[in-house]
Amino acid sequence: MEAEKTSEEIIKVGNGEKNPHAVKAFIISLFALVLSLAGFGGAEELKIMSESNIIESNYQTVAEFRSLRQSVLQDSIDQLEINLGANSSLTAVEKNNLEKIIARKKTDIQLMESNADKKDGKKEIELKLSKIKHEKTLAKSKNRSFEYGGALLQIAIILVSTSIIAAMSGLLLGGILVGSFGMAAVLNGFVLFFTI
Repeated sequence: MEAEKTSEEIIKVGNGEKNPHAVKAFIISLFALVLSLAGFGGAEELKIMSESNIIESNYQTVAEFRSLRQSVLQDSIDQLEINLGANSSLTAVEKNNLEKIIARKKTDIQLMESNADKKDGKKEIELKLSKIKHEKTLAKSKNRSFEYGGALLQIAIILVSTSIIAAMSGLLLGGILVGSFGMAAVLNGFVLFFTI
């Protein structure tokens, strides 16, 4: 009962008449609240995009290094195999040692391609990279939704505020309509029902 009295006191002005602009002020407050949430959500998504860019760059660098290292190893294997086949003066022990070195380098190449134990082979890095790219794309979509929602809410606040001064119901209805779309876009930024 106390809350109801307080609410009536807020709405009433002057000679006990209800303030016709109280509903408009409430709508503006609601839009402003959702607008602040849009700013918060957008900032979080920008942070995710920034972090994803750094991680993506690191993974790409590691993948490129692995490819380069594989090429260098393959070149050295080819050179060793040429020496092994062309040089008949090698002893059995020397040939055995060269074959061991070649086998070790071939194993290193395979581990750089895929290493399930350490999860740091090129295939594993590509999976991590695709996951990061997906997260970044998702964050971009969410951020875009927050941006559009924020812009629509700012327009709605202006329309509803202007309707107080101009006493035009069309501005109020337009503001409510634009604000509704803005609130839907902000909600979409949090849950991503659709991409904008």
